[in-house]
Amino acid sequence: MKYGRKEHSQSGSARRGFGITGKLVSAIVASVVTAVAILFAIVYFQMSHALLDKSEDLLKTTTDRTLQETRAWMNSTLTMLEMQRDTIEYEDMDVPAMMDYIRHTVDQNDAYPAGLYVAFTDGSLYHASFVPGPDFDATAKSWYQDGLVSDSFILGDVYFDEDSQSYVVGASGALKAADGTVRGVAAADVYLESISRIVSEVQLEDTGGIFLVDTRTNTIIGHRDKNITGQKLDEMDEGMYVYANQQIQEKKSGLSLYDNTYIQVAQVPDSDWIAVSYVSRTEVLREMRQLTVSMVTVAALAVLILILLVVIQVRRVIGRPVRELSLVATRIAQGELNQTIHYQSGDELGVLAGDFNQVTLRLREYTAYIQEISEKLREIATGNLTFTLEHTYTGEFEKIKVALEEISRELNGTMGQLRAASRDVAAGAGQVSDGATTLSQGSTEQASEVEALAGHMGAVSESVHNISKGAQEASRISREVKSGLLSSNDKMQNMTVVIQRISDKSAEIHKIVKTIEDIAFQTNILALNAAVEAARAGSAGKGFAVVADEVRALAGKSSSAAKETSVLLSQTVDSMDEGVRAAQDTADSILEVVAHADEMSKLIDGIADYTRQQDANTAEITRGIEQISTVVQTNVATAEASAAASEELAGQADMLRKLVARFRLKD
Repeated sequence: MKYGRKEHSQSGSARRGFGITGKLVSAIVASVVTAVAILFAIVYFQMSHALLDKSEDLLKTTTDRTLQETRAWMNSTLTMLEMQRDTIEYEDMDVPAMMDYIRHTVDQNDAYPAGLYVAFTDGSLYHASFVPGPDFDATAKSWYQDGLVSDSFILGDVYFDEDSQSYVVGASGALKAADGTVRGVAAADVYLESISRIVSEVQLEDTGGIFLVDTRTNTIIGHRDKNITGQKLDEMDEGMYVYANQQIQEKKSGLSLYDNTYIQVAQVPDSDWIAVSYVSRTEVLREMRQLTVSMVTVAALAVLILILLVVIQVRRVIGRPVRELSLVATRIAQGELNQTIHYQSGDELGVLAGDFNQVTLRLREYTAYIQEISEKLREIATGNLTFTLEHTYTGEFEKIKVALEEISRELNGTMGQLRAASRDVAAGAGQVSDGATTLSQGSTEQASEVEALAGHMGAVSESVHNISKGAQEASRISREVKSGLLSSNDKMQNMTVVIQRISDKSAEIHKIVKTIEDIAFQTNILALNAAVEAARAGSAGKGFAVVADEVRALAGKSSSAAKETSVLLSQTVDSMDEGVRAAQDTADSILEVVAHADEMSKLIDGIADYTRQQDANTAEITRGIEQISTVVQTNVATAEASAAASEELAGQADMLRKLVARFRLKD
């Protein structure tokens, strides 16, 4: 609209300056008489207004009436279905009661004589006459899926019913329980014979009429010709139907002219149906044909004269510059921008030619701009961020220059940062990888050493435990030895006392032996005296002499025995003295041994206590080493994971470095 106003203003300027419009008007006025102009205008307006008014009014009125009748039929049918569906919902019928009600709906309405039927969400179907098979699943049907999501009844696809040999359309809506949950879908097969009757009663002129199309299946569902009803609109090859199908597919509506036939396309409200009405233009203008022929003849003569004069003038005034402009425009469109228009005039065409030359100059500059911009963009695409723009950009192209320079600066900065960051990341990743590898190797060696140490500590712990048990046993034996030594010392002391007593008794015996010696000596003296007396007595004393000799002999033996006994007692006393001394020495040694044994027992007890403590400490050390082993193994796993992650990070950093290296950056 803005451009129209601008052209109109420029035309007004040209008329005020007696330009091209004035020249054209003066040529037409000079060439055509007023009567021809008036007659031509009358013919033109009569034909156009009569054609448009009559055809539009006729088609619109007929189409609106048909749409109203169709809508009324749809409303009454769908309203009846919704009332029957609402009855089932209101009474919350169970299956037996619902089946009785469904049978009651049969033949209640001419539009759906088979009555209402219901499909539940489990796929079961309840129909007055149709018994589904075991494999029948109502939920897979399109009418079920459409109705399940609609509270109101809606029309589905049109299809041909083999039983009734007629076309039907499924109407369905959601069926709910008393608590508002969806039980299934209520539906009915609506026969389209009523639609055909409504459509067949419409006739426009002799051959015009109206037909209905289901856009979901592209099927003609109502037509005055029953042979056409049911056919696919896109499969018909007759021109009018092909054109109507094109209008419907392009979602166009309203009045249009095709092959001398006016066609009106309108949507049936609240449905997927389209009403197409048509009437022949010849039939509409039949009453005006006589007048049109006569007036057109006169107008044609006038127009021929006018055209002849206009052509002559236009060729002279407009033809040459326009052809030149057209030729230049064609070459510019083909890419030849080195064009110059040589036409010069003071009218609009002259101004246009000058402007056209300026446009070509500006286009050449823009071409240079675009070429340089495309080259720089290709350089950016190939990674060159060091480009510079050579041209001085003006107008809107200056914004592009500023944007490209800003892009260059930002990309240079960003890529430079990315390059530095990639180097830092690669270096850091390498260090982390080396450290993680070293840590992993060290942790592995530590784990091996710790496991070996744990094994040694186990052996040491067992040895310490055995030493502790041995020390405890040695302590017990040492105490028993000490006790035995003390008992032996007591017995030795007792033996010494006994030996001393024996020695004392030996001295007494020695005295007795001395007494016996004295007695033997005295006895010997007495026996000698007795022998002397016996000798003095003579024969009377012979028996006494014999006794005296025997007594003297016995006294001698007693003296000898006493001497031997005395010697033996002396030896015995000496031996006893030596035994006492030996026993005393032994007792002293035993006491020393007891003392040493006591010290050894204390030492062994200390060793036993120390070994018990060492056994406990060794157990604690073993547990600590096991914990250290676990931690070291964890460190090994962590180090290996860190090494793998750092290697991956190093790979990504290297990839980033390679990608960034593709770009050439400014210093």
